[in-house]
Amino acid sequence: MRRRGEPRGQGLVEFSLAIIIFLAVFVGIVDMARAVFTFNGVSEAAREITRETSVHPGTGAIGTSPETVAMVTTQRGLVQNLSVTSYSCVDLAGDAVAGTCKPGDWVRVSVEATFTPVMPLLTALGPIVLSSVSSAEIQ
Repeated sequence: MRRRGEPRGQGLVEFSLAIIIFLAVFVGIVDMARAVFTFNGVSEAAREITRETSVHPGTGAIGTSPETVAMVTTQRGLVQNLSVTSYSCVDLAGDAVAGTCKPGDWVRVSVEATFTPVMPLLTALGPIVLSSVSSAEIQ
């Protein structure tokens, strides 16, 4: 039973104000989780492509073997907007190796992917570029 003078709809107004804040925080948390998931995928892609390239470096330019190309294709299917930015052959100190890569040298692969947030407040910042670098010894 309602008492006289009790405001009608006060609970609904309070709920509508609180739910907007709650949903904004929730969508922001989901967006951050997606960004972390995408960054994890980029890091794993760099490791997998590097591992495959270290086992099958290719006869000409590094990273041109069919196995490496297949691994890049597989990783692009798993991570949206993934691109390999560079393959390089380095020594143990990290200096570039002149000439052909040989066993004992290291291969370094850099990859990146763009992440676009869903939250309207974060989309104003534009797409975020996530990148990772991985190295492995050539077998």
